[in-house]
Amino acid sequence: MPSYDAHRRTPRRHHRVTMKGTERFDADGVKLEPSDVQTREQRDADDDQRILGELPPHWAVFNERGR
Repeated sequence: MPSYDAHRRTPRRHHRVTMKGTERFDADGVKLEPSDVQTREQRDADDDQRILGELPPHWAVFNERGR
């Protein structure tokens, strides 16, 4: 590598530094998720429970008419 010269006429080119990444991830479809082995009915029931848990308490379903 040549030594530094303050009177150099052409700028030195930047050398790109590349480092190996440390990220580790699972690509979609490679590993089985717990939801992959559930039936459609089980997924629907889980969704219903999740939605009912997220609703505010005043959102109730009344099956009988008040007297």
